[in-house]
Amino acid sequence: MKANRADFLELSQEVLNRGALLRFQANGGSMHPFIKNGNILVVEPVKGISVNIGDVVFYHCSDRSLIAHRLVKKNVQKGETRLVTRGDSLNYFDPPVQPGQVMGRIVEIENGRKRLRLSKWSGRIFGLLVALSERGRYPQQTRITRNLGRIWWLTRGKQIK
Repeated sequence: MKANRADFLELSQEVLNRGALLRFQANGGSMHPFIKNGNILVVEPVKGISVNIGDVVFYHCSDRSLIAHRLVKKNVQKGETRLVTRGDSLNYFDPPVQPGQVMGRIVEIENGRKRLRLSKWSGRIFGLLVALSERGRYPQQTRITRNLGRIWWLTRGKQIK
């Protein structure tokens, strides 16, 4: 079933607000090679204030689009927290996100043959390493991220039975 942007946002909010996991197919290449177009993502509900650097957060924008990008910075100014995200394959940061826009955190990725669980300690450390490598604005850091993503799938991906 193909849903329009507004319907998918509403359905996602409903599922996550009930405390259930959301499972859907990724659309886009901004997180390549860690998340590829067509991969299946599993999202756990989480409040924006409790996400950590390195997490792949699932959030909504004002235009009702939904994005899954890596949290690379948390900025606190005048008592307000702003989250800075970035797609692993992009050379720029996304506009700052308010914690209230965050709906969940990606905890699992399936590519048809393998499954990666990001909720384990190794997944958290990997995410943190990628986020720290992405804090700068240097082109070589995107290459570092791509190589880390490929290595992660080869070494940590579990066969789907």
